[in-house]
Order: sequence, then structure tokens, then C-alpha cells
Amino acid sequence: MTSTYIEAGGHVRVYDDAVRTHQVFPLGTYRVHFSSKEGFSLVKIDDLTVGTERIYGGRDRKVAKIFRSYALADRSLGVMLSGDKGIGKSLFLRMVAAAAREQGLPVVIVSEDHDGIVEFLDSLDECLIVLDEFEKIFPAGRRGHGDGSNRQNQFLSLFDGLSSVKRIYCLTVNDVADVSTYLVNRPGRFHYHMRFEYPGPEEVRQYLLDQAPNAAPEEIENVALFSRRARLNYDHLRAIAFELEQPETLFSEVVEDLNIKSIEPSTYRIEARFPDGKVWSEEVEMNLFERGDVGRTFELRNGTRSIFASFVPKDLIFEPDGGIFVPITRLELLDDEDEEPEIYPTSVGLTLIGQAAYGFGL
Repeated sequence: MTSTYIEAGGHVRVYDDAVRTHQVFPLGTYRVHFSSKEGFSLVKIDDLTVGTERIYGGRDRKVAKIFRSYALADRSLGVMLSGDKGIGKSLFLRMVAAAAREQGLPVVIVSEDHDGIVEFLDSLDECLIVLDEFEKIFPAGRRGHGDGSNRQNQFLSLFDGLSSVKRIYCLTVNDVADVSTYLVNRPGRFHYHMRFEYPGPEEVRQYLLDQAPNAAPEEIENVALFSRRARLNYDHLRAIAFELEQPETLFSEVVEDLNIKSIEPSTYRIEARFPDGKVWSEEVEMNLFERGDVGRTFELRNGTRSIFASFVPKDLIFEPDGGIFVPITRLELLDDEDEEPEIYPTSVGLTLIGQAAYGFGL
């Protein structure tokens, strides 16, 4: 057996012939590990891969943009991926990791917080550093997290990109509100902030055509129209596709049984059109699919005037084209003096926002 002798800081450690030394950072995927006895190290793990899953929404172009910019930059590049769970951040991250390896860049995943993590990361050679669920692992000290300390600001000097070694830093974030204000809207630290929105009707149709080829066309259309009324993520669509592949499955029955009930409010643009052609509009957060017999009230403003409108979700009309309307006869209106307005709107419609059609086309 051949021994390997490694000297560091005046100490010589003896290892068996399983030890290998490298002059450059070996290509691969690693997770940062910490122990109180040995400090930080890298543990090799399986590569993050995309597999045969089809990519929707032109995200391959976004990946190409990241690496094109990195090649042109003379400093590190920061990329922030934000959006709710289940809408494709993890898949996009796997795409970025695969592209990094193709470029000869090792991938380092950071999944735990320990003092000294920044110094350790800054000791690494050129690579892609991934910090998944950044605001969860490194709380900003708001909303009652942990002991109130801000664990994100320790990265500011690293993310400034002025290190002698060039790297890509890629964060995934579920809630931007929990990210330090020193990171959001700071292109010097994060050149890209790619927001992931919910898939719109066209993406929903294409996904189901690919993943549920035996589904009835009218049922696929029903799902696409439903996506204009409630937000569906890819986890939802995966479950729906599985069900629609079964013979004679009706989406109206599937949606009642699947674990996809909307418990979080969605944002809707409410527009009230009046006989004189004026449109009063407002964006309102509400959940239309829970407690449908309980009234919802919202305020519409036009200059210094306001009207307060109330309706019951079970009275809503869902049009075949995806439009949502409140029957005027079922609408209760009061002006800002708590009196019934002299002129009623001719129509009141709701449009779900926060889908791909309203985002950056990711």
C-alpha cells in the first residue's frame, strides 16, 4: 500500500492510496459539508440533470443568456430565480447546472448555514455556486425568523463579484419579501432576477397534449380555461395529466378530488365598465374557491371617488373563453358615503394575473 503525505500549517497527515490530489477543481457536483472537528469540505453527489422532460416557456434561451453574459463578463455573475413553489425553478436550476458542467464548471450546492461559509466559498476556484431556497436557509431576520439576525448580509461582499476568482452565484427564492433589500434590485450583485410565473392557458394546453396524449380534447380545453380562473403550477398539472390519461375522465370530477385546492389568495384585476365608457379598475387579492357562499368586498377608485362592491363567489359566471363576470343583479354597490350609487356599471369582470402572459416569458 502506498501512503500519501499532505502537509498543511505545519501538520502532516498520512492517507492511504485512496487519496488523490488535484491541481484544478475536479469537474462534478458537490454539496458543502461542515463538521465542528474538520471544518468545511465538499462531498461529491450525483449530478443535477434534466432527463427527458420537455422544457416549456423558452427557458433554454434564458439559460443560454446566462452563460453568454458570463463569458463576456470580467467578474462574477449573480442570478436570482424567484417564484412560488412548483412552477419550474428547480427544473431551471437543473438546466443551469447541466449547462455549467458542459462549460467545464464544477457545481457546488450550499444547503446549510455555518459561520465561515462565505470565506470557504471564496476559497473555491471558478464554479457555479447554488444556494437553493436562499431565504429559508439564510433568514434575513424579518417576520420572526430565528434569532432576528440577518444571515444574508454576510454574503454581500461575495456577491459584489469583486473576488479574484470569477464564479456564477445562483439563488432560488420562494418569497422575495424575505430577501435582504441589499440584494433585490441590485444588479451589481445579481445581474439577473428571473421571475417564474404560473403557466398560462397556452402552456397548459401544450403540457397536457404532451403528457396526457389520450385525454379528450375538450377536457384539455377545460383545464386551460380553468387556468385563467385559478393559478395552476406544474405539480398541479402533473397530477391532472395523470388523471386525464385514464379513460372517460372528466376534469370537473378530477378537480374536486385532487389535492390542488387553492388555499392561498390569487390576484385578480377587477374592471367595472360604466355606460359613459369609463373603466374603473383595481388589483385585489382573494380566494374564489374557498367558502364560496361568503361575500367578498373590494374597493374601486377613480380619482377622488370610490365605490365598494360586494359579491358572493358562487354567483360568479365563468365564460367559455375564460372570462369571469359578476352578474350585475347579484352585485351590491355603495359609494364612499355609504349610499347606493346613481349609476351602476354595465359589467364587472375579473382577470387572473400572475401568469406567464404577464411575466417575462420564462
